[in-house]
Amino acid sequence: MSDYLKAAALFETSLDTSFYFESLVSEFAKDTILKTLEKKNIPLLFLLGEPGVGKSYMLQIIEATLPPQKKILFSCEPFSTPESLLLFLLEDSLSDKNFSITQLKELVIQKFAKSDNLIILDEAQLLSSVVLEYIRILSDTKHFTFLLSMHKKEGEAIVHKSHFASRNSLVITLNGLSKNEIHNYIESQLLKHALGNLSQLFKSKQIKQLMVLSKGNFRVLKQLLKHTFSIMDYAKKHGHEKYTRPNAFVITMAAIDLGVINV
Repeated sequence: MSDYLKAAALFETSLDTSFYFESLVSEFAKDTILKTLEKKNIPLLFLLGEPGVGKSYMLQIIEATLPPQKKILFSCEPFSTPESLLLFLLEDSLSDKNFSITQLKELVIQKFAKSDNLIILDEAQLLSSVVLEYIRILSDTKHFTFLLSMHKKEGEAIVHKSHFASRNSLVITLNGLSKNEIHNYIESQLLKHALGNLSQLFKSKQIKQLMVLSKGNFRVLKQLLKHTFSIMDYAKKHGHEKYTRPNAFVITMAAIDLGVINV
């Protein structure tokens, strides 16, 4: 496999935490969340960000960083009813599920009352309003800690609703990468995998173009890089030497392939 294809593979969209990049924004967000969880005084945490900025990566890192004695439940499921949420919290441990919602709530509270827990719900903007209200009710018991990851626009609307705005909660917003962070990300990933020779190909102009096209979005940036290296590999194999470097034309072609630029 050529170095170009090895590099392209590095930027596949994946939740493998070994490919996580700690930008200044993400590092601040991670530290804020971990310090808040350590204090155990805020039952509701909201992680907001545009799709693709790295929220799911962040949740994986948080889960992996926490001590083993903390009870962690993680779900991306858009629960439509409080009953489905409660059964998730009970980890499907009931042989007979013909309980009323009040009984389920009491069973959940009994289970979590003495535990150091964290309930992580990704894509939480998809939860129904009834389920969100029930999360608020459970958080009021002080026996639960919820970390809800949401798309920025929908999440801001949810956290400003009166029943959340009046509660003890913390909102952390994850923003996009800066130009310097994009450069550091490319360099760190390539150096980490013995492809440092390729990192030298990206100069200030190319980094700026990648930032403009991706708008600092982590997921889009990775896809642009994957397509860029794939194009350079094709050019190398077919003798198109002019396109074996990440110049403006190559990156533009990658953006067209990806659909970032419409032609």
